[in-house]
Amino acid sequence: MFLFIIGFYFIPGALSIEEQCHWIRESLTSFPEPPNRTNHNAIYGPIHELFDATIERKVLVEEENAITSFASEPGCFERKESTRRWRFSEENSARLRGNGGKSVLASVLLRKLRWSTLGLQFDWSKRNYDVSLPHNKIPDALCELAKQMAATAMPTGEEFKPEAAIVNYFGLGDTLGGHLDDMEADWSRPIVSMSLGCKAIFLLGGKSREDVPVAMFLRSGDIVLMAGEARECFHGVPRIFTDKEGAEIDPLESHLLHEGNNHFVDYIRSSRININIRQVF
Repeated sequence: MFLFIIGFYFIPGALSIEEQCHWIRESLTSFPEPPNRTNHNAIYGPIHELFDATIERKVLVEEENAITSFASEPGCFERKESTRRWRFSEENSARLRGNGGKSVLASVLLRKLRWSTLGLQFDWSKRNYDVSLPHNKIPDALCELAKQMAATAMPTGEEFKPEAAIVNYFGLGDTLGGHLDDMEADWSRPIVSMSLGCKAIFLLGGKSREDVPVAMFLRSGDIVLMAGEARECFHGVPRIFTDKEGAEIDPLESHLLHEGNNHFVDYIRSSRININIRQVF
């Protein structure tokens, strides 16, 4: 464990291969499931079982249904505002339907998945937590892992309370610009950040965007904690390595293949997943 800045902790190899595989599976199957929200909600609404639909080569199809209702005068009808809904369909049947509705391959949606939110839901448009949105508690296993990892950065005698998490999905060419995680009430509580999949470059800067950042590699299974003064430092991810040599995920690939999880291997060979868990209040 190495401490660079007060409140910044780097824990290399914190997760076993088995744990990494488990959280990759959860990130692709469970974490994007409603009521958790993703970047797709704004266009398509809640999407169920996206990863399974990708495996089954399904298509998300838009269907327009006009709702007709009785007007106040007998014998008259009025057309209310049309409603749109999206549902997965078999690829061939979607092509044959020819109803003029829009459609998108599930595999395309999976590759365009950029984030999902667990626990208390984060409203990206307002940059705050919306406690009124439906949500489930963060899974117990993830809570316990976060508590265990956060302990070293917590004030003496206090326990970390995981209340929200953001899962970031990085594909080929994706980056995360310099930013602060500043929406939580108490910055003395750490953000617990888990890296899964392809190796990435992580930049840790200072309290000004003008400060020259420190660069480090984050590999699958590494965990970073940011609390206190570190929470005031800009940080970002300018690159992930998706080439076979640079990604450094051979042990991860081998374990997933041994388990028969070929579809997860196909995804993670060119992707990085970051799970960051927060105490909101």
